Amino acid sequence: MVQDLPPAKGYEPIQWKRNLPSRGFRPSIYLATLLGICGYGFYELIGAIRERNELSREKVWSRIYLQPMLEAELDRDTVRRHFSSIEKEKEIMKDVPGWDAEESVYNDKKFRRPAFINLPKW
Repeated sequence: MVQDLPPAKGYEPIQWKRNLPSRGFRPSIYLATLLGICGYGFYELIGAIRERNELSREKVWSRIYLQPMLEAELDRDTVRRHFSSIEKEKEIMKDVPGWDAEESVYNDKKFRRPAFINLPKW
């Protein structure tokens, strides 16, 4: 009788692990791609923030340069309205004896900017 023995070089190892084919790239490739995309996005974001800051700086300086002209226009408009108001007052009070529309209500000769302006009714 012959005893059943293992082969001379031994048995092959038992395959106990799943042998699935790998799908896709290695995780390091995915990580490198993700870092590249995020890096480019941050690069563009920093450029956009710098552009926005430059535009806001330009806007502030343009307002600073235009301020004297806008104040001069406001002063001209205020003077025009002031003289128009005096003319209207003269027209309304022409029948009242001793009324001087140009006389100041204060006891000095200073010009005071009107606290309010009567706008015409449209």
